Amino acid sequence: MKHTFKKLIALVLSLCITFSFAFCVCANDDKEEKEIVTYSLGEKALWNILQVAVDAVVNGVGALFPVPPQWRDSSHCANGFMSGTDVFLEDEAKGAKWLLGYDSRSILLERDDIIGKMYVGGTIGLEDKFATDIADDLKVRTVALSDNSGRGVAVFCAVDCYGLSLSDVRTMRMMLQDYCIKSGINSLTFTSLHQHSAVDTFGMNGNIWKMVFTNPAKNLVGAKIENGKNAQYMANLFEKCVESIEAGVENMEAGKLYYGTAPAEKYINDKRQPYVMDNDFTRLRFVPESGKKETWIVTSAVHCVGNGAAGTVITGDYPYYMEKELSESNLMVVLGAEQSTTPERDETTIPDYDSNMSRLELTAKFGKAVAEDIRKIETETEVAPILNIRYTEVLLPVENPILLLAGKAGLFENIIRKTGLTFSALTETGYIELGKDLAFAVVPGEIAPEIVYGGCLTKETSWSGEDWQYPSLQKTVNENRGERKLLVLGLANDQIGYIVPDNNYMPMIHSDSQSIEFVSLGKNTASKLVSAFGAMVAGIE
Repeated sequence: MKHTFKKLIALVLSLCITFSFAFCVCANDDKEEKEIVTYSLGEKALWNILQVAVDAVVNGVGALFPVPPQWRDSSHCANGFMSGTDVFLEDEAKGAKWLLGYDSRSILLERDDIIGKMYVGGTIGLEDKFATDIADDLKVRTVALSDNSGRGVAVFCAVDCYGLSLSDVRTMRMMLQDYCIKSGINSLTFTSLHQHSAVDTFGMNGNIWKMVFTNPAKNLVGAKIENGKNAQYMANLFEKCVESIEAGVENMEAGKLYYGTAPAEKYINDKRQPYVMDNDFTRLRFVPESGKKETWIVTSAVHCVGNGAAGTVITGDYPYYMEKELSESNLMVVLGAEQSTTPERDETTIPDYDSNMSRLELTAKFGKAVAEDIRKIETETEVAPILNIRYTEVLLPVENPILLLAGKAGLFENIIRKTGLTFSALTETGYIELGKDLAFAVVPGEIAPEIVYGGCLTKETSWSGEDWQYPSLQKTVNENRGERKLLVLGLANDQIGYIVPDNNYMPMIHSDSQSIEFVSLGKNTASKLVSAFGAMVAGIE
């Protein structure tokens, strides 16, 4: 019986992982034709039936796994939530001015502690995916920002990693609880640059057999589970983030803030219809009154998969090489709405492109090319010193049986809540205003750009044959907060996976899924998150 049970689990996970490898969003760099594909009713019915069969098998296996003890009842309150500014300002406060502090530091351990010992994030595999080399550094970069209105300091950390769960984010917030009170910090926002070539900080890339066959038993007796995360690495990451935050706050100085854009479309290969993108890199440029080094914050909708999803060489991907090229400034790169995107690396983006170059060489040249375009930005708008920020908690149903099974097996450590036999992920979404013209939607995962900017598939072309029933996030902001350019702060404070419009949630075993549904919480993720975001923005006074 035990042998049969193991074979069944192995078969289910192997099938799922095979689908993931075959159809992964990172699978190749070839540009696809941008034609909208439609499906016949018969084809959709067949694939839906196949998906139901797969779900039934996975649900059957998952039912045999015990519920982890840390998955609390939905009424349980988790510590570490920070709501932001209580009051939103429409105009500059008396004495308002921008205050910004920057810090950057390595989060890597010694080479001998990593090579052959620590897992590399990026994709689930059937074999140990240990690091084999370190090409360049991994860092945490921190910006502390205030409008000097007396409403506190907002702190933003961009971490070189595959992802962070909300449980780890809240651990760091609790570590800083006293310092936040002392320094007037109203929010701590951690964003992941989602490198598929960084030390695993999420857990999905450990020894899958050990996780599946030992973690459930450990859960039963309350023992610590094992996954791809390394305790020594995580402790060091927490320590370095805390140090960086404190240093960033202490480094704050007065100056002016400007924003400008550079075209990004040629750098982005969108892998999934309807092919909507944020076609700009946006640069926020802080110029300190002291004449010291400027700080640049750059938003990018390009996935950090330059060295491959299955690689074992540690690299900070193209943002590292952007920073190297733009050494005259302090640099922080944050990811926007980058679901289904890969870097477009060819003659149009790399002047001396050679198909014989290694992936790492192309990644370095790609980063340098992007940096050069960012440096060329000339037309800028000054940002008035107004900083408003608001966060809200939201429960998102975990409907994907594969992720539910993976969670029970310890492949990730998101905060899960249960109501009877149903489960939800506790996460956060947020909204930020800079000045009178800019806003950010803070998203705890990888969101489809059409949800943000509009252009979702209609009933004629969507998988479900229905329209998307919700306004874009951009429209929600415009209707409630006035006309603003909306940006996205993606993979912020949590990694809940892909966020795809409900009406185009398709079977994960279909090749056109591009592996999106495989790592999505479920069909209703987008509508639940959009509704929570809309209610939060509409409730601002």
